[in-house]
Amino acid sequence: MLIVVAGASGNMGLTVVRSALKRGHQVRAVGRAISKLPDGICQKIESFVQIDDFHDIRNLEIACAGADAVICAYGPDPVLLLDGQLALLRAAERAGIKRFHAACWTLNWSNMPLGTVESYDPLIAFSRQAALTSTMKPLYVFCGVFASALFGRPGAGSLQDESAVWIHGNDGKRTLRVIGDGTTVTPFTLEAEVAEFSLAIITSDDAENGGYYEFCSDEFTFQHLAEAYSRIRGTKCSLHQVMTIDDCKQAVVHARASADQAGDIHTRWKGYIGLVYGLCFAEGIYNPGPKHVTKHPDVSRTCIEDFIRDNTWV
Repeated sequence: MLIVVAGASGNMGLTVVRSALKRGHQVRAVGRAISKLPDGICQKIESFVQIDDFHDIRNLEIACAGADAVICAYGPDPVLLLDGQLALLRAAERAGIKRFHAACWTLNWSNMPLGTVESYDPLIAFSRQAALTSTMKPLYVFCGVFASALFGRPGAGSLQDESAVWIHGNDGKRTLRVIGDGTTVTPFTLEAEVAEFSLAIITSDDAENGGYYEFCSDEFTFQHLAEAYSRIRGTKCSLHQVMTIDDCKQAVVHARASADQAGDIHTRWKGYIGLVYGLCFAEGIYNPGPKHVTKHPDVSRTCIEDFIRDNTWV
């Protein structure tokens, strides 16, 4: 297949490009600058279509022309995820494309009310708008927390600095900062593995039917994670309760009320979104699981123990 990957130079976009190429597909990369792609990738893709911004309609239509499928891998920018993704969807519609994988790879927001997680509101709004106005049925994949985000790799997401869950100490010691008691089952996913799952889904016979899918590499409690690290590395990983679930709820309510009262939620929400994520994982209401992994058993899954063994930076 000829697959368009929008946002190809981002963390997830580049991972999707590599997975598509590995599976023998042609890739048409879409982004702002080809210089952001590694040289090895540039030599393998079918072409690169440069767009000036998310509503560069002319070049979005050039990107979609003659393609079999579109995967949107835009980063976590609300404008890109709603306005930009809608522009891409319309370009795909006009090109007659029937397979569209939306930017997702998150907790399962399919039944989540607006306002529960600010960063998911654009995704929910896009999903509803697509359902109401498009004959195309997008695909969505929910996978929980990325390994790079959970373990705090720089640039990996909102679980860094004051919101970090995984803290490096001296002599290999680690601390897990948790909301609640660390007994909720948490879905954990390697970007490369969920990218493989997404490619398997969008190239499957029923891809045009769209729908919501759940995948994760592994799932575990934070108590189990601490025990596994201590056992495998031979150094202590301690659990530190940052606050109870009830205290976290109150902190989120206060932060939102303060932002609303000041009239600048658009500048403040990123300051408390780490608390919101922590609350969601602790409650577990929207945590996806390995529900659909058997649909594509060829997609590998890495357990947390092997991930700790294989990655010395953890």
